Amino acid sequence: MGAVLEMNEFINEISYYKEIDLGDIPEAPLDFLAQLNGLCVFDIKGEDTTRTRVVTTLIHGNEPSGFIAIHQWLLEKTKPIVNMRFIICNTEAAKLLPQLSHRYLHAGQDLNRFFTTFSSLEINEDNQSIIQRAKNIKKAVLQVTPEAIIDLHNTSGLSPSFGVAIDQNDQTLDLISLFTNKVILTGLRVGAIMEEQFQAPIVTIECGGATQIKSHQLAYAGLIKFTTEMNIFDRHASQVEIHRHPCRVELKPKVTMSFGDDCIPSTDLTIRIDTEQLNDRLTPQGETIGWYKGKEQLPLTVKNEQGVEQVNAMFCLQGNRIITNQAIQVFMATTNIDIATNDCLFYVTAEN
Repeated sequence: MGAVLEMNEFINEISYYKEIDLGDIPEAPLDFLAQLNGLCVFDIKGEDTTRTRVVTTLIHGNEPSGFIAIHQWLLEKTKPIVNMRFIICNTEAAKLLPQLSHRYLHAGQDLNRFFTTFSSLEINEDNQSIIQRAKNIKKAVLQVTPEAIIDLHNTSGLSPSFGVAIDQNDQTLDLISLFTNKVILTGLRVGAIMEEQFQAPIVTIECGGATQIKSHQLAYAGLIKFTTEMNIFDRHASQVEIHRHPCRVELKPKVTMSFGDDCIPSTDLTIRIDTEQLNDRLTPQGETIGWYKGKEQLPLTVKNEQGVEQVNAMFCLQGNRIITNQAIQVFMATTNIDIATNDCLFYVTAEN
């Protein structure tokens, strides 16, 4: 295993490990992380060597459940049913102090926005290293012609688990059902790895909040199924609850925001402090989600999968309160002010 390095940029090379290279893996996940540098790929030979499955994780350095699950799996030295390739994507961000608390290596450079040509982020010389990392991750996936790909994440706030897929078919639903029974089918494009064409089913699993023990447990339990079941496409699909056509809720430019129990005068917009609780339940029509000092247009943009504005279908102003115009299901709501202002507030699906 590698020596400890402190890096402020992405390492361009890929580090490959096989069983013979693992040696004595440290029992503590952070000690294991300390030994890893850059993009790390672990190949484990299975009973059936004609097939390979891939797991990617730690694309965001503050979403550790997949990493913790893979570490535990490697410690146990269980022989998988087919070849496994584990790809630890962003050790640089994960190793920034305090460890496993930084989403990306540099402010505004979210690795999971640089995988596809749909990414709206500006391509310039300042982000060439992150573009190369995304290319190297895709290369590591394609090298083994996988039969299935799981991308493990955590939600931005406290949340139940759910899976995300671009395509509705039995294979993607089967993969998600190995981990969770809630599915979002999305046509939104943000530049994520899930949007890539790997000629194999790929899904994202949001394991729940990064600080929740049950999120790590869910990732590990799903990983055991993914690595030990001979047939992972056996019609689990009927077990899942499907939510379709999510919209992405973002702040309008130059809008300032805070979280609170009531309107905070120092910012334009106040989102309710318990917003993460909305991840756990259906939000009915007429419920307050925040307060706005303006009197006219809402300070939000709510784009659907076609990029069409849906803010007035979802929300309205009643006095200074922002209330729901219809029943909605909120996903990925967070009280992390950096994510809320620089990425998005949350996603919603209409549930009428």
